Amino acid sequence: MKLTSLAILFVIIILPFLFISDQSSKTAAEDRKLRTYYDNIIDNAVQDAAFILSWNAHEESGNARQAAAAAFFDTLYYSFYSYADLAAKARIDACVPLLVFLENEGFCLYALNPYNDVRGQTVVRHTWFPVQHYIGETLSGRFSVRYTLGSDVYVYDQLDKSFYQGDYRDFRDKISFFNDEQTFENLKLGAVNNSVRKEIMRYMEQYNSWASGKSLYISIEFPSIDDSDWKRALTDEGILVFAQGFPVLSGKSYRHYALGGARVIRKAPIVGYSWHGILYYCRTDCEYYNKIVLTDTGFDPDSIIYFSDEYEAAQNGHFPCPYE
Repeated sequence: MKLTSLAILFVIIILPFLFISDQSSKTAAEDRKLRTYYDNIIDNAVQDAAFILSWNAHEESGNARQAAAAAFFDTLYYSFYSYADLAAKARIDACVPLLVFLENEGFCLYALNPYNDVRGQTVVRHTWFPVQHYIGETLSGRFSVRYTLGSDVYVYDQLDKSFYQGDYRDFRDKISFFNDEQTFENLKLGAVNNSVRKEIMRYMEQYNSWASGKSLYISIEFPSIDDSDWKRALTDEGILVFAQGFPVLSGKSYRHYALGGARVIRKAPIVGYSWHGILYYCRTDCEYYNKIVLTDTGFDPDSIIYFSDEYEAAQNGHFPCPYE
């Protein structure tokens, strides 16, 4: 066979494979764009919800949570152009089965929950689960400790049947583990970590048992969360969101967690604002900010935004307050 004939035969054989490979590459690229699009929508929704939490920080916690949850789903519905479409909203709800609200005294789940209505029909909606506390291990064989995200603790002495509440430093004469600040922080983080994980896993097991075999709902699993992200999420008040099941073009099913936007409520948060056309940031107790900026009739309160720290504020284009 002539060389020309061999070359033609080779092209005929290899051409379909090249076409398939090219199509696969295009599909993979579009799939990455789609997943990034979902990530951005969910992250933006978390930021909106976190801002509402921060804005309502002085309100009753239940009301603040309700407003934040509503803001989160409103952002999703509008982003997917489905606010007036009940069926589309139900599909979106199914893809975001679980929100975890972390507060100083405890945490609670806002999650899809099947129940029977007054007519005996099964309804699946996001409902509020009871508030859970951060319970640690028993110390010295006698002290049961309930932690907060701050320095306050609740201690039950099993030996003398007494209950105490206060700053952990107040118990250093009773509980040797509290003599070292880092040891206390490790114990607290462990209590928060175990309490939150245990409740999430309990919910997921219950949800998966119900969702098995149902067309609209898929099983959920605890995602692989970066240790630094997980630690950051558990040391501040805020929101942790689990999303899954949005349609993709190829590869594994879509799974995403969002918690970066939850870092807005701080013991001493950083506030950003626009002042005479320039973006500034300072601490919320800054005297100039409170006495001059906030009282100026020309100041736009809608420009206020909260950050985790000075670095995050600078990343978002804000300059340090020259008067702080």
